[in-house]
Amino acid sequence: MIGRIGRDPRGFLFVLEGIDGSGKSCACSRLKRRLTKEGYDVLQLREPTNESQWGKEIRARSPRGELSPSEELELFIRDREWNVQNRIIPALDSGRLVLMDRYFFATGAYQSGATGVPWQEILRRNREDIHAPEPDVVFILDVDAEVGLARATKRENRANLQFERLDRLVKVRQAYLEIAKHDSGNFRIVNAGNSLDAVVAEIHSEIIQTVKCRENQSQE
Repeated sequence: MIGRIGRDPRGFLFVLEGIDGSGKSCACSRLKRRLTKEGYDVLQLREPTNESQWGKEIRARSPRGELSPSEELELFIRDREWNVQNRIIPALDSGRLVLMDRYFFATGAYQSGATGVPWQEILRRNREDIHAPEPDVVFILDVDAEVGLARATKRENRANLQFERLDRLVKVRQAYLEIAKHDSGNFRIVNAGNSLDAVVAEIHSEIIQTVKCRENQSQE
């Protein structure tokens, strides 16, 4: 089967997006375990990274609100450029199935309102300037901002001063839905108010369908 270890060299890129508290990280981890058990060679990545100097700076300073929106936007793009060149493209070239916990759509949704730069321009920069690969499917885990905020602050026991404010999460959610409606990417809206098991099952089904569709095309 395409995407399994040692088979077709064309990899797959699936992205989980959504506001804080939508369950992306938990869903991504569960999907990796499930797909790995099924024989897929899975690489799970998240952004910002824990590896590049730019990702480390975001993780250190953003939760304390130390970065201006414009500074943060540039750091995200530099961190993503590193991730694309050192992790994403090599994995895809070797035929792996890549699961992303956030990607450049998150930068568009979060940074557009804060910086005043349209999300269309932010996405364009990622696609054209740093040549970020296009995902096979972008899953938007959609949940009310109030629910997301309650989950996020309970999980962390403290709010991220830069991101986790109700008014901002409302705008970010709206931006995600606008991106899904108007952008050229391949989006699926997932009701993240459902149980985690249901969310994972829905995404898993779509991933398998996408993989099998390419397999069938390659056999024609």
